[in-house]
Amino acid sequence: MPAKPPTQPLAERPAKQDVLQPGQLFLGDLDGVHRRLLVRAIRRVLSIELAELTYAQIIDGLPTGDVAFDSRVQPHGYAPNFHPIGSAHDELCPGMMEKARQFREEFQPELLAFNSKLLHEYRACSPDSRGFKTRLVEMMAVAVHQIAVILFELDTSVHKNDGIAQWAPPKDDELYWYRHPDGPLPTLFSHPWYKDHHQYPRGVADMVGYWAEARILGGVVLFDRRDPNVEPKADPEAFYLHPDRDGVTYRICQLRPEQQQALLNFLLADEPPSTSPLPLLPGMEKRSRVDPEEPILSTGIYRDPWERKDRPPSMGDARLKDVYPRLEYPDRDDWYEAGLRARNRLWKSQGGSEGE
Repeated sequence: MPAKPPTQPLAERPAKQDVLQPGQLFLGDLDGVHRRLLVRAIRRVLSIELAELTYAQIIDGLPTGDVAFDSRVQPHGYAPNFHPIGSAHDELCPGMMEKARQFREEFQPELLAFNSKLLHEYRACSPDSRGFKTRLVEMMAVAVHQIAVILFELDTSVHKNDGIAQWAPPKDDELYWYRHPDGPLPTLFSHPWYKDHHQYPRGVADMVGYWAEARILGGVVLFDRRDPNVEPKADPEAFYLHPDRDGVTYRICQLRPEQQQALLNFLLADEPPSTSPLPLLPGMEKRSRVDPEEPILSTGIYRDPWERKDRPPSMGDARLKDVYPRLEYPDRDDWYEAGLRARNRLWKSQGGSEGE
């Protein structure tokens, strides 16, 4: 039986977020219209039912079974009838949605911390500029991430002793143990491309933050960090999402213009739309897509340079499949070019040099 949840209001408990990390500033250091618009945007995202459900699962300590398997990479690669999360947690434990709502009502966004460079750039932009909108979206995404971090670090899980999160496949599953010699990840709140917790500032809690971004927003929010003076195709004001949902591409996708505008309208309009555009999910449109298999410093599409390690070819490469996967590549030419990149990467890993 799950442990009885603690009764102290979540927003009153001490959190690591109360202490600034080097190079950070609190949202409360902003003033005027920049502060008002950002706080309002964050509160709008927190108000949607999907955000409530996502944060309630973190307070609970486990994702529900349907959410755990709504991923391109299911837990340990097992079907729901194998992993206990598929049947042992069909719904939230009692009171968790209420706790999430209580936290939302008591939470003070002014205590969120942001990279000082990002905050200064946001403050320097005119509210009607494209740069302002891009930085507001980035700060909103960081806020969604940080709130998940805060909730996870409060350690409210009522499933600490039921073994569900720690479950591992049997030792005779040689392929699993070859690929995962250290066993299961420390949490089931994970995005398959954002699990390098040993190098994250907040460790495992940042894994949970990336998972929450993908659930609420539609993907981990990324940006074009290339220098326009060096790369003519760079667009520093473009938004990208790295989704993780069953039936949705695993590739990084640039938002369609109408998606980008719908998001900005939701965040910035004096009277928000009656329905939320979230989550924003890519379809079959031929928009710019990026291979997550490629090093992030090579593609230039990322938010923070430490968010994903380069993956060794030994982990496999979906781009090498022979069957045309239209879900990933609406354009066949893109599929062909991705295959060339994959083969070149494999060749170099085996000691070859580019161009041979």
